[in-house]
Amino acid sequence: MILLRFFSKIKFNIFKISLVRTVSTLIQEGSKFLSSSGVDTPYLDCEIIMQHVLGVERSFIIMNHNDFVLAHKESKFWQLIKKRAKKHPVSHLIGKREFWNSDFIVSRDVLDPRPDSETIISTVLKYYINKKQRLKIADFGTGTGCLLISILSEYQYAIGIGFEKSLRAYRVACKNVKKHNLLGRAKIFPRSWTECRGLFDLVISNPPYIKRDKLKTLQAEVQKEPKVALDGGISGLDCYVSIFAILKKCLKKGGFAILEIGEDQNNIDRLIPLYGLAFQEYVYDLSGMKRCIIIKQVHG
Repeated sequence: MILLRFFSKIKFNIFKISLVRTVSTLIQEGSKFLSSSGVDTPYLDCEIIMQHVLGVERSFIIMNHNDFVLAHKESKFWQLIKKRAKKHPVSHLIGKREFWNSDFIVSRDVLDPRPDSETIISTVLKYYINKKQRLKIADFGTGTGCLLISILSEYQYAIGIGFEKSLRAYRVACKNVKKHNLLGRAKIFPRSWTECRGLFDLVISNPPYIKRDKLKTLQAEVQKEPKVALDGGISGLDCYVSIFAILKKCLKKGGFAILEIGEDQNNIDRLIPLYGLAFQEYVYDLSGMKRCIIIKQVHG
């Protein structure tokens, strides 16, 4: 009787072990599940989620793809995969997103940092070649703070102020300033950019620029992001008109504003002279689309 119980216990344990899957198997199964749910990058998303669950880098996944995953880790993996299948952005699931070779804390309360927005950073580097300049920078609608923080990481003597009227987004930006050890050079204000005071060498912004009637046509993942960070009003120009009025007062003579734009702002340069500012140029992203508009302050 004792032996029977002993062998039954061994058989049960063997059965339990047989249910444990490897890293590779789980990624493949998860990928099939996401693919059937209409996710565009199922395998990559599964890899990223697995890295997050295991707390490892991608190189570990590649080198140890035949390792077994503990049951509680597997459970967590599937929880996140099911959320991803419902089109929750991967960044929201793992709480971070890479931008300009650094990780930034993200949440559903902020717009995801996107590679297209790195065009702003590369343009700043083009216009301000001397990295030892003591620039004073303002970031309108800072969100995660990724733009301001990335620029400050390139210019060690620069200081910056971010304006973010969403209190939830403001808290995320503050966390990122602390994470990147910039508390001495960056300050985030829980206010609208319309309250900007003082003069700045450089103003940057990725404002909401999607036409309101287009919001429902956006990808399901994008629709999970805060509408306040997307809605550019009926014309898609509301935020730019607001920014131009502030630039007239807060941009130093000879200073530049570098603003991200979308497809509905193709001819926005025609509005700039109305605010006593000068159109400098458009900057195109890697896909050949107009991505930024450069504005110069010509009056003192």
